[in-house]
Amino acid sequence: METRILEEVEEMIGEIRAQHGRPFDVKQLTTLCVTNVVMKVLFGRRFDRSNPEFQQLISDVNKAFRKISIELDMFPVLRILPYYKKKMADVVFMLERSHDFLKAKIAECRKVC
Repeated sequence: METRILEEVEEMIGEIRAQHGRPFDVKQLTTLCVTNVVMKVLFGRRFDRSNPEFQQLISDVNKAFRKISIELDMFPVLRILPYYKKKMADVVFMLERSHDFLKAKIAECRKVC
């Protein structure tokens, strides 16, 4: 596990150096690196930051967690209101797309293994 994390830290440091002191979004870089550590553990390989499927996965998960609101947990009856119904439909769609990505990668991994 340590080697996987160190490998990703080296990638992160390289990306920071490539910015040459210019401001950039550290949160996005950190999310990409942490996700790559998890992917390396699950699938035995990391994903390129420029991979559109990988970026979509991260974007979907981030958006889904931002859209989930505490008021729906406290008052589930709100789910019948159009605003919250749309919000929940968006979350379900994003999580289903993330699930499809992971299922496809698991299928690829099974072919190789």
